[in-house]
Amino acid sequence: MRYLHPGLWIAASSPLVYLLTQLGLVLSGQANNLGGDPGEAIMSELGRYALWLLIATLAITPLRGMFPRLTPLVRSRRMLGLWVMAYAVLHLVAYAVLVLGLDFSILWQDISQKPYAIAGALAFVGLLPLAVTSTQGWQRKLGRRWKRLHKLSYPIAAAAWIHFLWQVRSDYAEAAVYALLIGLVLLYRTPAKRFFHLSAK
Repeated sequence: MRYLHPGLWIAASSPLVYLLTQLGLVLSGQANNLGGDPGEAIMSELGRYALWLLIATLAITPLRGMFPRLTPLVRSRRMLGLWVMAYAVLHLVAYAVLVLGLDFSILWQDISQKPYAIAGALAFVGLLPLAVTSTQGWQRKLGRRWKRLHKLSYPIAAAAWIHFLWQVRSDYAEAAVYALLIGLVLLYRTPAKRFFHLSAK
């Protein structure tokens, strides 16, 4: 477990490095592996990575309960949570810059009127206090309230999933996978939690 934390950091940052490399290739005219609309592709991928990392962050507690040897994962939870916020910010920036061309009137129209954008905005706003209070100092300052505040991550995951679902046009398989994973994490927080412990024995 010695290299677990740096390994997870590398895994979390690798998609960003890949996307930046692909963007550089597109801008330099050397290659285009991002399809007909590179800006849209980058924006979508950043949002997808944010959702995956959010699910991974939420899965740490169930995994620790089922497999005590994975307890060191807890030390990486804050780092993964901050990567979630980073990808969410970049997702929004890519949408504003690469898709809308900094036309903030369209951005506001989308956020205020389109259901998928409203769900995404709610998820993003929910992430802000979690990122700000992710430090040990805030944890000591808030005490028990810190845990209650960070339980917002569950409705945030639901809002992020809805944001993704409402943009799917035909293939719902990926959305179903996200729903299953989020559902399992939420199930762990119910009385059915005993099932996870029993199944791990």
